[in-house]
Amino acid sequence: MNLSENFKISFRNLWTGKMRTFLTLLGIIIGVMAIILLVSFINGSKTQIEEEIVAMGSNMLMVVPGNSEASMGPPGSFTVNKLRLRHLDSIEARSSYGAETCPEYDMMGIIAKYKNESRNILGVAGVGANFERVYTWKVATGSFFRQDDVKSARRVCVVGETVVKTLFQGLNPIGKELTVRGIKFRVLGIVEPKGKMFGMDMDNAIYMPITTAQNMIGTNEIHQITIRIPDAKNIDKAVAETKRTLLMDLDKTDFSVTTQGETLEMVKSLMSAMELITYVIASISLLVAGIGIMNIMLVTVTERTKEIGLRKAVGASSKNILVQFLVEAIIVTVLGGIIGILASVGILAAIAPFVPFPLKASMTSIIISFTFSTLIGIFFGTYPAMKAARTDPIIALRFE
Repeated sequence: MNLSENFKISFRNLWTGKMRTFLTLLGIIIGVMAIILLVSFINGSKTQIEEEIVAMGSNMLMVVPGNSEASMGPPGSFTVNKLRLRHLDSIEARSSYGAETCPEYDMMGIIAKYKNESRNILGVAGVGANFERVYTWKVATGSFFRQDDVKSARRVCVVGETVVKTLFQGLNPIGKELTVRGIKFRVLGIVEPKGKMFGMDMDNAIYMPITTAQNMIGTNEIHQITIRIPDAKNIDKAVAETKRTLLMDLDKTDFSVTTQGETLEMVKSLMSAMELITYVIASISLLVAGIGIMNIMLVTVTERTKEIGLRKAVGASSKNILVQFLVEAIIVTVLGGIIGILASVGILAAIAPFVPFPLKASMTSIIISFTFSTLIGIFFGTYPAMKAARTDPIIALRFE
């Protein structure tokens, strides 16, 4: 019996037990889809995050409170935030590379009000007057607050496009007053739209002088110092210089200095680890599906014992029987793999317009999932096929 005849017989047998075949296929389909879909989501979000970090510029570095390496703890495992506005002046005064600094004090989940409207604002931040230059974010309409506003802690702000649409219902907010934590702020300008970053709406934000934010909270702390230098090739020297400057007033456990490049590498490592975990989890589901295939094939061998005996009695060799049952197992896993791939590609195409990052099937995940599912069929189909091949025809013909 040649291979094509084995395929014909295998397809006929699988079609005869359609429901059993479908249930067997289902495990493989789900496993393959899990790999392709999850890896596609991870790769898509990874691409977006990398693009956003690169877009911010390789000539930026950030100073944040605490030092995970020096304190031997996780990031943020500091007890006291010792960063203050005076540290910005020190960094700029001692910089050999033309550093510009911008402080930041973040408040999340703040409710802002305008007349009878109230909205949850993703981020309310106190920043410096040179926020536009350091972050290269421009004001589309109106103006940003000035250094005098920061020194005097004036109650003024600029808002994002989402705040204009939701809180002000599309009205021009410039000159109008909104309320944050019971304090009225006069709107000076609207920041140009930035879209989403890390899946968050960056336009759902309000920016005010950092001194105003500190007074409102009752603190002199700052959460971050962002530093921009003119030439990215000096970034490592600027990091070392910034550390030396801060160590004149702080301990090494009081702060961390990171660059965009370091942030990018950290994101890549995290996403690669998530991708590996995805492959492991999805592979386990395929292994479970393979065990299911083996169990069903063993039941099939038992049910077809008389057929096996009859075929052997009329001249079929043990090899013929082995190949036939092995082909059936491989067909199931190959079909399951193909259906899983097609279903994944279809799902990704359908939902791509509704997600904020590029979404497409990874060729690597397709090849890995299909290859692994095929190997599952060979591995878990071998034992039932060998059992069928070893069947004694005399005993098989007596089987009821």
